[in-house]
Amino acid sequence: MTVFVWIVLVSMATMLVANGMTTKRRRHQLALGATLVLVSASMSGTASAADTSDPWVTTKVKMALLMADDVSATAINVDTMSGRVTLAGTVSSADEKARAEKAARSVSGVHDLRNLLQVVAKKRQDTAAVDDAALLAAVDRSLAADPALRDNKITAKSVNKGVVLLQGKANTLSAHLRALTVARAVPGVKQVASEIESPDTLADNEIWLDADTDPKSPIASAAKDAWVTSAVKVRLIANNDTPARDINVDTTAGIVTLFGTVPTEATRRAAATEAHKVEGVQGVENELQVVSQKTAAAVEHQDEQSKSSIEKTLKGRKELSDSSIDVQVAGGVARLTGSVDSQADRLTALTLARNTDGVRSVIGDLTIAPVKVQ
Repeated sequence: MTVFVWIVLVSMATMLVANGMTTKRRRHQLALGATLVLVSASMSGTASAADTSDPWVTTKVKMALLMADDVSATAINVDTMSGRVTLAGTVSSADEKARAEKAARSVSGVHDLRNLLQVVAKKRQDTAAVDDAALLAAVDRSLAADPALRDNKITAKSVNKGVVLLQGKANTLSAHLRALTVARAVPGVKQVASEIESPDTLADNEIWLDADTDPKSPIASAAKDAWVTSAVKVRLIANNDTPARDINVDTTAGIVTLFGTVPTEATRRAAATEAHKVEGVQGVENELQVVSQKTAAAVEHQDEQSKSSIEKTLKGRKELSDSSIDVQVAGGVARLTGSVDSQADRLTALTLARNTDGVRSVIGDLTIAPVKVQ
């Protein structure tokens, strides 16, 4: 994003603060103006109409993740800034991390993607299989009971081995996303697919709470998280103590997650304070990392070099050739996940990682692969 764009954004946000945020209508106009500036900054000469809104891209990426095969989308935070999507949260394997990235990149309007997903090994929990007919009824009950989906005609068309196909018509894109989220949360649902008809754009009242919008309306219920995210971003832009460009925001069921980097602990606290001030926020998960501005770029570059070096070293060891090891490095801390054949191999991998330049410590989440019966 150019310096000019940020000058415009900050100027608009400063106007908002100077006027005391007196009316919802004023906030609505400023938010929409900020969105338009972000749009024009991210568009190229050949950009289509579909990729002009960061909230739209975020919504479509969340939908893609919910419909992706074997991706725990509810554990993934998504934010978009000028077409650059950031994924954060946890996944259970390197394969799942790759699947999530592939799903996100498939969305039109994603110009760049930063995959900050952490691979954290989880104990496998085999859930009891649910009869498809019973699951179909359960999904329909959940859709019918959700207040945000009233006045929308959405039902489960079919269920095949835990894969649910939704059908019907959603009045807004937010409602479409909400239906996918509700269905995916039903115990026993492994994946969702959609034949739902809905608008492919976000209306103004799906991005910001307008003075004329009834907070109890179906649109309001479905779009509440998007409103909160927009309002938090505007507050961060307006605050001189919070570097909004480096702070990502995502909201789920009123819980705001802040992720990214800030230069000081005071800045980290200030960002959380601003988020708490927004009406509708039920809680704030502050996952911002404190990194000095002078060293942030150098640290990120060193982390990338360390990750590459570790991966190269591990691949060069014959005893680890059959191992499945994922490497992540953040702030000099290396995390190894996956499986190896023995405790000796585990120790070898951890030692090699720790002896890599730029690595301060190593977290070993490696498991021992079961012995194959001949």
